[in-house]
Amino acid sequence: MLNGGRTVRFPHSAINMQDATHHFMSVWFVGGLLCAAFNDAWRMRIPNGLVLGLLAGYAVAIALSQPPLAEIAANAAAAAATFAGGMVLFTRGWMGGGDVKLLAVAALWLGAAATPALLLLTAMAGGVVTVALIACRAFGAHRFQNGQIAALSDPKGRVPYGIAIAAASIAVALLRPSALPLG
Repeated sequence: MLNGGRTVRFPHSAINMQDATHHFMSVWFVGGLLCAAFNDAWRMRIPNGLVLGLLAGYAVAIALSQPPLAEIAANAAAAAATFAGGMVLFTRGWMGGGDVKLLAVAALWLGAAATPALLLLTAMAGGVVTVALIACRAFGAHRFQNGQIAALSDPKGRVPYGIAIAAASIAVALLRPSALPLG
C-alpha cells in the first residue's frame, strides 16, 4: 500500500522511496565513473556518451531532490571553473578532453564545497596511477596482455587520468555522502 507516496509496505519490510532513489542515483554516479575509468584504461578514451549519461543523471537527481537554486548555481559554477581550468591543461597537452569533461561533471555532482577535495584527491590518485603505469610499462606488462589494454602499450606514454578522476570522485562521495544530490 502507498503511504503518502513515500513508503511501500510489504509484509515484514518497508521500502522508503526517497532512500531507494538516493541509492539508485548513487549507483548511477559510481557506475558511470567506473565505466569511464574502464574505457580510459582499455582504450585511452572516455566516450562523450558516458559523460552525457552522468550529466543526465545529475539532472534527474536535481529534479527529484529539488535543492535550492543557489546550490545548483554554486555547483554549476564549480563545474564551469573546473572545466575552464581543465581546458587550459588540455590546450597544453597535459590532460585529455574526456578527462576534462569527466572531471567537470564529477565536480557538478559533488558540488562546490567538495570540489577542492575532488581536485586534490584527483591529483594524488593521478600520481599513484602514473607511478603504477610507469612500473608496469618498465617491467613489460604490455607483453602479457597482447596490446589489448591501451594504457599499458600507449606509444605516447599517456596516462588514463579517468581512473584517477573516478577513484577521487568515489572517495569524496564515500567520505562526504552529503555532497551527492539527494545526500
